[in-house]
Amino acid sequence: MTQQTRNVLIGAACFAVLALGLAYEVVSTRPVRQAVQAYSELVTLANRPDLSIAGRLEAARPFFSARYLATHDLQTAREGGLVGLPRYINKNFQAWRQGPAVWLCPSNRIGPVYQLVKEDGRWKFDGLIGILRSRNVLVPASEMPE
Repeated sequence: MTQQTRNVLIGAACFAVLALGLAYEVVSTRPVRQAVQAYSELVTLANRPDLSIAGRLEAARPFFSARYLATHDLQTAREGGLVGLPRYINKNFQAWRQGPAVWLCPSNRIGPVYQLVKEDGRWKFDGLIGILRSRNVLVPASEMPE
């Protein structure tokens, strides 16, 4: 085997390893990316000023899980958006897999954490899970004082 052949084979092997690593990253992060996209679309719909109140509620309804809709009434907030839903996503937000769900902290790494679940083939908002404190300590919603 010549030096040139060896270099070509080493280059091809390195390229294959890099391509497999990239493919793994794309596939493994797809659920989180899809959930963040669904949450972003929900926030955008909730804040659209060109829709009436009823129009915003009707447009946002498909983005909520059946469990959330059974336990909460969708209402618009006085300051805009929907009650219980932040009005924006900070550029330093966090999102991660937690079992079959995706948890998302839309604020600057400290604040409320919301759950999104896959239901009927799409990611849907499932409500507040807890509050993320400094040092990544999560206080579950069930333990928060009223």
